[in-house]
Amino acid sequence: MRGREFIMMLRSAVVRSCPRPAAAPNDASDPHRREILIKLLAAALTTVTGRSGVAANLPLGRDRFLELSEKLCAMTLEDRSLADAIQNVLLDQYAADDFRHLAELLHSVTPEDVDRLVAGSKLHDLARSIVSIWYSGLLGIGERTRLLAYEGALAWRATGYAKAPGTCGEFGDWIAKPQTALDRERRL
Repeated sequence: MRGREFIMMLRSAVVRSCPRPAAAPNDASDPHRREILIKLLAAALTTVTGRSGVAANLPLGRDRFLELSEKLCAMTLEDRSLADAIQNVLLDQYAADDFRHLAELLHSVTPEDVDRLVAGSKLHDLARSIVSIWYSGLLGIGERTRLLAYEGALAWRATGYAKAPGTCGEFGDWIAKPQTALDRERRL
């Protein structure tokens, strides 16, 4: 289903489920409008991922997947909602058991042992995919690439000074000298 068909499906679903109230049709605080927007977002996410976004259907719970991701990425993850989306899109390529096996393999290892254990397992591709999505915010290659996160991609934090293009930060941020690696280490 593409473009026009998808829009027509959404329109008919909205018209059937949420009739427009007679009073204050443009009021942003109108509960009917809010319901419509939530339903549209849920339908769009289901169509994009091909699955429902329910965390209960995921192989790992959010906290367990975040623990696994933090070990693989060697970084604390702040965008907790992205964890479910990453699991959802990777379920099209990897079995649910692979997620569980990788989480079990890395559950009690030290950060220094993560690379060695992953490299020696059959789960290397899954681990690489998880890291790639967290750092780039992208899934896939070429025309089939899907954007999952832009500003929240870890690549911007990993550099220590860069911001996602198009995001300026606070007024005057451009005059501040970027931190050196030594400055960042002292802060930790």
